[in-house]
Parts: sequence; C-alpha cells; structure tokens
Amino acid sequence: MNNILLWLTVVFGYSVIVWTILLIFFISTVYWLFEMLVVGRASCGPLEYGPEDVEVRIMTIDAESVVQATVDVLPDNLSAVRVIAERDINIQRATVHAVPDDFVCEATRKGRAIEWARQQIPCEAEYVLYLDEDTLLEDFEGLPDADLIQLSEHPIRSDSWLAYLAEIFRMGFQYEQATFPRFRYPMYAWGGGFAIRKTVEDQVTWNVNSVTEDTNFIWRAFEDSSRDLAFLRVRAMNQAPPSVREMIHQRRRWISGAANDSHLLPYRYQILSLLRNAAWGLVFLSPLLLIPVVTPFSVVFSPELYLLLFQFQLIGLFGWAILGYWYSGERLRVLLLLLVTIPLVAVIHAAGAFWAIVSPTTNFRVTRKVTPTKVKDEDAAQVIPAAAQTGQNRRTEMETETAENSDSSSET
Repeated sequence: MNNILLWLTVVFGYSVIVWTILLIFFISTVYWLFEMLVVGRASCGPLEYGPEDVEVRIMTIDAESVVQATVDVLPDNLSAVRVIAERDINIQRATVHAVPDDFVCEATRKGRAIEWARQQIPCEAEYVLYLDEDTLLEDFEGLPDADLIQLSEHPIRSDSWLAYLAEIFRMGFQYEQATFPRFRYPMYAWGGGFAIRKTVEDQVTWNVNSVTEDTNFIWRAFEDSSRDLAFLRVRAMNQAPPSVREMIHQRRRWISGAANDSHLLPYRYQILSLLRNAAWGLVFLSPLLLIPVVTPFSVVFSPELYLLLFQFQLIGLFGWAILGYWYSGERLRVLLLLLVTIPLVAVIHAAGAFWAIVSPTTNFRVTRKVTPTKVKDEDAAQVIPAAAQTGQNRRTEMETETAENSDSSSET
C-alpha cells in the first residue's frame, strides 16, 4: 500500500512539473506567434541621416587585432570613429581613448567605459553608434529618424560549431526584434550594433550598475513614452562565442541582468519578461518532457492534450531552427547539421539561462573573441581580407601623403 502511495505521489509530482514547464513553453510560443503574425514587423522608414551624421564608438578592453578589422570595414565618411578601450592600443583610422583607472561612477565594466566616454568625449554628430569590438558592419549607408535604432545581428562562426548552431537557432527566435518598435517597451536590446540620438543618451546616461547595460538603457529610455525605436536591417556580423563554455557564461549574464533590471518595466511587461526568460532556461530540462511520450503507460494528466502540446512545441523548435537558418543565409549542409543536432543545441543554448535561474550572477564576464584570421565563417572570410586590404591601402595613402607633406616642408 505504501509503495502504491509513493508511486502515485511521484507520478503526481512529475505530472505537475512537466505540465508546468510545457504550459510555460506554450504561452511563450503563442506570444511569439502573436508578435510575428498579429503585431507584425515594423517598417524602418527612409534613411534620414547619412554616415556623416554618425559617430562610431567601438568598445573593447585591448583586443587590438579584432578592433582593427572592425575599423577597416567602416566607411570613410563617418563623423568620427573612436575606440573606447581599457588600455591604450594602436588602431589605424580611429582615435583611441583609454578609460582612466581613477574614473568612478555607478556603472561598472563596459557601462563604466561608455559612461566615461559620454561624459568626457564631445560628440558633434546627431547619433552615436555603438559597436562591439568584433562587429563587422557591411555597407552602412545611414540611419532612419528615430531616437534609438537597433541594428540587426548576424552571428558568424569562430571556434565552436555547437555555439554557432546555437546562435543560428537564437536568430530564429530573435527574428521577433523587428516587431519591438510597435510595443511600448522592447523586450531586450543587442548592444553590439546600437545607435542612439546623442541628446537622448545624455538625458538617460549609462550611469547605473547593470551586467546588461544595453537592455537596461533601452528600458530606462522608454520610461519617456515620446521616444521611438527603429529596427534597421543591415548586416552587422559579430562572432559567435568561441566555445560552449563561453556561451553558457554569456547566456547566464544576459538572463541575470534582465531579471535584475526587470523592475524598470511596467508590471505586465515584468511578468512577460520573466515568463519568457523562464521558458528559455527551462528548455534545459526539456528532455524530461519526452518521458510521457515514450512511456507505454500514462504518467501525466490528460495524456492526449499533453501529446498535442508537445508536438506543437516540437514544431516550434524546428521552426525556429529553420527560420534562423534562412535568416543567416547559410549553406544547406549547415541546415542539415542543425536539424540533426537541434535537441542538443537547444539544451546547451538554454544551459546558461537555467544557471541564471538557479544562481544569478552580478559579475560582467567578457566573452572572449578570436583574432579575425582565425574566424571560420565563409562570409567573414570574404569581408575581413577585403577590409584588411582596403585598410592597408588607406594607411599606405596616408603614409604617402604624410611623407609628401614632409618633403614639401623640407624643401620650403
């Protein structure tokens, strides 16, 4: 009798757990479908401001070779190109500013560097465009007229195939970002390619302590309902994490920061943000949901409905993988590899988010980047050598012009 009661208790507890996880997945998926099919992607509008109205600021610690490749890709007619670094480095075609050790503010790590630059470096351009040290921005022609402009993210492979496949999968879900301008608050931001009207930046500032300074900034900015957001479709390529370990730490920081800063959102957005992040993290436990499907006897309530919702989520899983593949423009063999490995990819993609639920972090861990010559992605392999050659040609022209000016001065 006791064994039967114990078995019933275990089955009941398991059924409650897997049904709860499945319903969280279902609500999150239905909301994503609502964004894409009902709300719809927002139109960007014409480019009202050219590159000459934009000052680029590239954030780094001291990754000289990575930053140089980023600078080499940029057009010549920008208002200014500045590198904000933790240590002094040598970058051609850009002005390098090293954050002094004695600068103190509420913000820490990357946010501290951005805030120092905001306070200390004058900007005459209409917009500041922030790029990560590894963001390769192809064919930049300008910005639309909006207070904040999110550039579209295009991950490229570095050292890890699994991490890259997880990034392709993430892009499928993140396709929703184009709907964010239609909402009162965007759900998150990608700071690797993010433009801000300078007057708005000075009003909001970066002077807060957060491990996700980009999302924190955009949530505080939209406390003023008069501000607007645009989503700009450009090819801003950034490196996928070089290892699964780095990716897990990255995801942990993202979810920890979003959860810690969620108080900035109205109550309904707080619930939505926490629910979606919970869904992301609980994917790590999704193999548990498979047990009722393969077990010959029922171990959950309403097994027919459970199976129906399970199949719905399975379609969503593969749907996001296919959408991410289409978005990335990858080769067919990459799609086949993604579809074969998607159960594993989804679990490791969620590992860092689950870790954040169990043990949130308040530390900003920098995701390691590889030098451009080691990047494995074919698209980047085409861009980087061309950019390097263009950069070398520009530097040669500058050196020649300097030498000619020096000779002219000597003759005089």
